[in-house]
Amino acid sequence: MNRLWLYLSSTTTKTSLSLTYLLMILLIAGCSSTAQPTTTPPNSSTSNAQHEEHSMSMDHIGTTASAPEGSTTERPAKITTLPSIIQNNQINLVAQTSYLEIEKGKYLPVWTFNNSVPGPQLEVTEGDTVTIHLKNQLKVPIALHVHGVVLPNEMDGVPGMTQDAIQPGASFTYTFKANQAGTYWYHSHQDSLNQIGKGLYGSFIVKKKQDTVSSDHTLVIDEWSDPHTTVPESESNTLAINSNMGAYNLYTVNGRSGDLIEPIVVHQGDRVRLRLVHAGNMTQTLYIHSDAYRVTATDGHDINRPQTLSNGLLVIAPGERYDIEFTADTTGIQWIGMVGDSSFAQSVRIPIVIEPKGSKRTLTEITKKITSYQAQMTSIPSDHQQPLDLTTYGQPTTSEFGLKSVFDREYTLDLDMGVIDGKMSYTINQEAYPQVSQLKVQTGDAVKITLINESKNEDHPMHLHGHSFEVLSKNGQALSGSPIWKDTINVRPGDTYVIAFRADNPGMWMVHCHELHHASMGMMTDVIYEDYQTKYHPDPEAGNISE
Repeated sequence: MNRLWLYLSSTTTKTSLSLTYLLMILLIAGCSSTAQPTTTPPNSSTSNAQHEEHSMSMDHIGTTASAPEGSTTERPAKITTLPSIIQNNQINLVAQTSYLEIEKGKYLPVWTFNNSVPGPQLEVTEGDTVTIHLKNQLKVPIALHVHGVVLPNEMDGVPGMTQDAIQPGASFTYTFKANQAGTYWYHSHQDSLNQIGKGLYGSFIVKKKQDTVSSDHTLVIDEWSDPHTTVPESESNTLAINSNMGAYNLYTVNGRSGDLIEPIVVHQGDRVRLRLVHAGNMTQTLYIHSDAYRVTATDGHDINRPQTLSNGLLVIAPGERYDIEFTADTTGIQWIGMVGDSSFAQSVRIPIVIEPKGSKRTLTEITKKITSYQAQMTSIPSDHQQPLDLTTYGQPTTSEFGLKSVFDREYTLDLDMGVIDGKMSYTINQEAYPQVSQLKVQTGDAVKITLINESKNEDHPMHLHGHSFEVLSKNGQALSGSPIWKDTINVRPGDTYVIAFRADNPGMWMVHCHELHHASMGMMTDVIYEDYQTKYHPDPEAGNISE
């Protein structure tokens, strides 16, 4: 919870926050660390010991926030390297400390995989069996979750639920098959609000066996808190930000901000794919400055016959991924910019330089060209255009589910906030984890879930582990475009989504908000297969913190 500290130390708060929201922050800061009561006895598929350990893993909810470590302008002895690309299905990762030059001359203490933030990009081919050997050289326990990839339950990386957290000096090996090509990411799932916040994440790309794209680039966006940086400014553009619970004041792309953001350089005639990954906690809107592009995939699933777009807006929420494709027809500079009135949002401008075919200009020459174009990248057209609505995008085709399908299990999850056991919490059906009722299924069930956001000014990007789900409707309207399959869906204030999935991956799986402040304060539950018996028994001394 250390990212809340800036709220308590700063005299400046966002004008868009409601009074209720501010009172919630103050209540959280004053809460004691008293454990929440455990739930009623679990069903027969889960041992009492495991259930109690998983419940105990949430006892940190509502504890007093500590101050985040600040940046320094003195060059440290150890600095992160640029993220590497590992094109191998046998992967070695080491979690270790370092310093990230997040802005020119400003070094932030971070936790890394292989001394980079993001960690190395892991690239495999669909159908590969992947083995990840993770060694922990930090002083705290960690775990690894490959977000969006359908994994065996024992490889899901949730401490207290599928494994014990990896202790300092220890190692753990994850093995799974990557069946679905697409854009994914990996991150720690032990105390994830803090550990992802310190840099423990990276991209995970499953490539198609045959691909027509000739230039492929990944862009991981994130937000950071630094008490040595100016406090957050007000954002009047509500498309960009609807809350700033972490008081973030540094926005990055691939671990860099401002002039340090590395440009994307392609050549005329290239077919280009940009993979967007959101590793932060704030819903962001991106302006895509391109005359002709298509959003071709979301969360690792292709969109059927997507229409060509021009100079549009794309909302991306925590945990989501989008693939954008275009053909580099004409030379010049295109760009992607974060929408928002603050200097933090305006510091995120990603130049896309289209060079003549065969050009061999140096990076210095390319940088000079970008500098001359910089003024044109500072503003975003204010014609009140609406961001892309996936529920109307692409073309219809056959799909597994529909609103008239017969479902074996149906659940409704009301997402809100309230006081639970004397603590301000984010709730599901007026309950906070671990008191939230579990979603019980049997193998083979067709499951429908209705997600309703009752919050006044906060998004809830809900993530389902172990499965992909189909989006059936938004606010009562069935999809009119392509079928949409996702693992993370952003439910904005007042919105209602109906989603469905096939219970075809037995185990015990989390469902939680990927605005990780919300999850760590109670907005999560479990999907439990009644016909699954786990072999895992948590160690009560492991210090498991599952969220």
